[in-house]
Amino acid sequence: MNYKIRVTNWNTHQHYKKKNKNFNNEQPWFMVYGRKLLRDMKFMTMTPEQRDFLIVGCWAVGSQDNGFLPPIEEHAFWIRRDLMEVQKLTKFLLDEGWLETWSEDEYEKIQQEQIDITYENQIERARGIA
Repeated sequence: MNYKIRVTNWNTHQHYKKKNKNFNNEQPWFMVYGRKLLRDMKFMTMTPEQRDFLIVGCWAVGSQDNGFLPPIEEHAFWIRRDLMEVQKLTKFLLDEGWLETWSEDEYEKIQQEQIDITYENQIERARGIA
C-alpha cells in the first residue's frame, strides 16, 4: 500500500490547538459534534455497525496517530474485528467520504510538522519556566 488512510477533516475533531501544551500526535481525546451528527442524514442513515466502526474503529483509533489509521491487519487487531469486515467497512467509509487517502510523502510531512510544533511548544514552556 502506497498510501495512508485518514479520518476526513481530522483537524475539526481536535481540541488541542497548535500552541496548547498538550498538542501532540497522539490525542488522549477528540471532539465529536453530537448535535451536528444527529442532524446529518448521511451519518444517521448508516447502519449501527457502520457508525460504530466510524466512531470506535476510525475516530478513536485515528486519535492515536493524528487521524491516520494503522495498516489494515493491525487495525483489525486493535478493534478485534475480522479482517474482511474491516476491509469492507473501510471501503464503505472511503466511498462515502468519511475517510480519505493520503500519500506516504504527505503523511511523513504531516508527522514532521507535528514533531516540529511539539518541539517548539516544549521550548516555549521551558522559556516560561526559566
